[in-house]
Amino acid sequence: MTVIGKYNIIIIDNDNIKGKAFIRGEDIMVSTAKIISMFFPMMFSLVLFIGLILYFRKKTGIAVKPLIAGTIGFVVMTQVLEKALHLVVITAFPNYADHPWAFGLYGGLAAGLFEELGRFLLFTWLLKKFHDYKSGISFGIGWGGIEAVLLMLTMMVPNIMFAFMINAGTLEKTLAGQMPADQVAAIKDTVLNNGVSFYLLACVERFFAVFMQITFSLWVLIAVLKKKFVYVIYIILIHAAIDFPLVFVQTGHFTNLWVVELYIAIVGMISFWLIKKGRVLLP
Repeated sequence: MTVIGKYNIIIIDNDNIKGKAFIRGEDIMVSTAKIISMFFPMMFSLVLFIGLILYFRKKTGIAVKPLIAGTIGFVVMTQVLEKALHLVVITAFPNYADHPWAFGLYGGLAAGLFEELGRFLLFTWLLKKFHDYKSGISFGIGWGGIEAVLLMLTMMVPNIMFAFMINAGTLEKTLAGQMPADQVAAIKDTVLNNGVSFYLLACVERFFAVFMQITFSLWVLIAVLKKKFVYVIYIILIHAAIDFPLVFVQTGHFTNLWVVELYIAIVGMISFWLIKKGRVLLP
């Protein structure tokens, strides 16, 4: 559901070089502006999470139990169970990046299965008394909001640490022995070459992605309410189809992030319409 950070694969944006780094003597440094921009996605994701809770509390009301269930559900289903599967698969197939079509199919289906089945199980067993529109919105905010916060933290905190190490000239020394030298060099190149726009795009992406998660939550709830599990299967396939092309960016086969973020924005705007449509179908 996200380009920037979903599988912890960092993409180099080669289209925006101006202002990325400055040179002091013979050392390449990460600019202060870029380091500051790394904090924006973390702050934005937290403000977005809290802001959605406050907005919908006034507009539709917020159901606390579904909100908490969505938050915990995302962590368990994606950060524990799905990541455990990714670890096994990537260990078994270390050259996955050379096969984007297969990896895209796997990644999309894995995301769809873990996330949509997780929603289905929670609405079916834990949230039996919370099958109204307000509960679906609350669940989606919890799921998508914590996704935004965790993804931005896990991506930006290491980048900030690497940036300070680069500026202090200690990156290679600190990471020596922890990973191969070529991997350290790749990290350094990535931090130096990603422009300010890369980090600002993460904010845009998270904004639209949260509404996608709210949409998925509402429509899984509709499937539960109507007792139509086939709808859940459709949602899994739609989720997989949305995620599939993003893998080509994550594996470096497509590098124009502007085009990809436009794609995410279009899907996000469709999500706005589906959220309104869900209001008619739920009590």
